[in-house]
Amino acid sequence: MTNQPNTSLDSLYTLLNKRRSQYQISAEWVAPQEQVEELIEHILQKAPSAFNSQPVRVVLLTGEQHLAHWQLIEDALIDIIGKERYEEETAPKLNSAFRSGIATLLFFDDTTVTKGLQEQMPLYADNFARWAHEVQGSHQLLAWLGLSQLGFGCNLQHYTGMVDDKIKELAGVSAEWNLVAQMPFGKLPADNTLEPKEKRPIDELFKVL
Repeated sequence: MTNQPNTSLDSLYTLLNKRRSQYQISAEWVAPQEQVEELIEHILQKAPSAFNSQPVRVVLLTGEQHLAHWQLIEDALIDIIGKERYEEETAPKLNSAFRSGIATLLFFDDTTVTKGLQEQMPLYADNFARWAHEVQGSHQLLAWLGLSQLGFGCNLQHYTGMVDDKIKELAGVSAEWNLVAQMPFGKLPADNTLEPKEKRPIDELFKVL
């Protein structure tokens, strides 16, 4: 008897349904840190990119580095919008959904990769920056799905353009890396329940000819 391929997509659908923005997370490893590192390494090795250029860079911040990162963001926001507005609008979420987690993934774009491709293939020069930005999405989604499968709650943030140089210094990375996003993650509360998200009708989104 020949083995038949498993054509069920149930496990993929379950994983996609599990992925949600979680804004109540705490500082506990629900899976070993080494397993998270292995997940990110696998994504960086296997996720596709234009011309196999691999422009995505990821830094995992843990412990004091994780806390220091969100302190930089807090200080920057207070400088920009004022302490009163910060305390009213942003502090609750930063304290319960970002800093409160066990760690943060930083996603960067290595701009030297795009510059090199633009020099090598001038015919596509105008496209490489866009392609580099697009590939960030696949890496972030894969990380989100993987962390969710490991039992973590996480969310995706874009606190960029404020203290990027300080964040790069904290992370010990090249000045040529552009900060794209942050993904804080941690343990979910025991009573975690989320209402279904309202979505557009599928016939507005998908067409078959």
